[in-house]
Amino acid sequence: MGSEMCIRDRIIIIQILFSFLFAAFEHSPSSPANIATGLLSTNIQTHSMGIYTDPASVNKFVDRHIGISSGQRFGLSLLNHGSAAWAQRFGMHYFGVVASFLGDKSYNETIYSLMAGKRFTDRMDVGIGLAYYGLSIDEYGSAYTFGLNLGWNIYLDETLQWNGSLRNVNSPKIGVSKDPLPQIFSSSLVYQPMDNTVFAIEIEQDTVYESRLKFGTNIRVLDWMNIFLGHASSPEQTTGGFEILYKQFNINYAVTTHTYLGLSHWIGTGIRIP
Repeated sequence: MGSEMCIRDRIIIIQILFSFLFAAFEHSPSSPANIATGLLSTNIQTHSMGIYTDPASVNKFVDRHIGISSGQRFGLSLLNHGSAAWAQRFGMHYFGVVASFLGDKSYNETIYSLMAGKRFTDRMDVGIGLAYYGLSIDEYGSAYTFGLNLGWNIYLDETLQWNGSLRNVNSPKIGVSKDPLPQIFSSSLVYQPMDNTVFAIEIEQDTVYESRLKFGTNIRVLDWMNIFLGHASSPEQTTGGFEILYKQFNINYAVTTHTYLGLSHWIGTGIRIP
C-alpha cells in the first residue's frame, strides 16, 4: 500500500509539473549549447545532440560526431534526463541517431530517432527524422507511438540562415486515451556577422499553446571557449552556459531559469572523429 501511494504521489507531482511545462514528451533531446542560447530548436553550434530538433543540420556533419549529455530539470531527481547522439556523412547522404530518456523507475519517457538528410543545393539542406516514443508508468503499464519530423536550413547569404522544423507532423497519439504528442513548428534566423559571434532569434508555435519567442547569442571569447546567453518567453526563461574546446573534443554546460520552478542544468560532451 505504501509503495502504491509513493508511486501515485510521484505521478501526481509529474502531472503538476507538466501543467507548467505543456505535456508529456515536452522534453526533447538537445545540445546544451542550444539550451544555453535561449532554448533554441536550431542547431546553432552544429553538435550531434542538436539534430533531433533540427533534422536538416545533420547535413553539416562531414566527419563523424558523437555526443552525450545529461541533466536535471528544476532540481528534481524524478526529472533526470540523458541523451546520446551520432551523426556522419555516407557518400552524398547524411545520417544520425539520437537516444534519450527522462524520468525514473516510476515514470519514464524514452525517445529513439533516426535522421537522414540531403543537400539539394549549396544554399539548401533538408532533413527528416523518424522518432519512436515510449512511455512507461510503474504499476500502470507502457505505451508507444511514432512521430515524423521535418527540417530545412536555407543559406540566404554568407552571414544569414533561415532554419525551420516541423515536429510530429503525423499527429501521433499515445496510450489507450490517445493523448496527442506536442506538434511544434519552429522558424529561426541565424546571423553571424563575425567569425566569433552568432545571434539567433526563433519563433516556436505549438498547435495547442501560445507561441514562444526565443533569442540568444554565442560569443567566442577565447580560442578555446564560447559563452552562451539567451531568453525565451511563455514562460519566461533566462538561459546561459559555456563551451570548452580542446582539439576534437568539446564540453558544454547550460543552466535555465523558470518563472515558477527551480533551475535546470545540462552538461554534455562531444568528439569529432575525422
